[in-house]
Amino acid sequence: MMGAWEGGPVVVFDTETTGCTNGDRVVSLGAVRLDAALEPEATLHLAFAPGMPCHWGAIRVHGMSDAFLAAHPPFAEHAAEVAGFFGGAAGCAHNLAFDRRMLGGEFERLGLPRPWAGEFCTMRGWRRAFPGHRAGLAQASETCGLGREGSLHGALEDAWLAVQLLRHLHGLAPVPMRLHGITNSPCLDALAAE
Repeated sequence: MMGAWEGGPVVVFDTETTGCTNGDRVVSLGAVRLDAALEPEATLHLAFAPGMPCHWGAIRVHGMSDAFLAAHPPFAEHAAEVAGFFGGAAGCAHNLAFDRRMLGGEFERLGLPRPWAGEFCTMRGWRRAFPGHRAGLAQASETCGLGREGSLHGALEDAWLAVQLLRHLHGLAPVPMRLHGITNSPCLDALAAE
């Protein structure tokens, strides 16, 4: 275990993507903002039209079809909202190298800096704290008595699981996960218009 968290406010995030290469795009972002005591403050859950088809393997992971994603706005329309949510807090993810590359790439394409300052990877922290144990998100979460509700990866649910791992690594008990749907979904606009 690590000592108390001293990294200040942190946004724990996860991305779902069109694939795994440098040219792939983010199709969904889930993020949980925590205060300096690692207590949850807010969540963000968005989907984006990537402007390219998803690799079939990615669709098997996240379950979002190209047609579903095409109904959403592109990342550029939410870049300011995402940046404001991070607000310069530390960024944290499980396998941060991947999520940093993917989400950071979206900002770089727009000529914008990454909106987080400082970084922590729960997977690397898990490996340091529990050498020899499996460090994938599902396996580490299972060790803590947690798991996904379904077989598909959802960005917000995976961000919450990483929150639980971050808290566990710093000696804190789990917190209730506040899961909700994608907030920029076109079907929400249709419901609001009724």
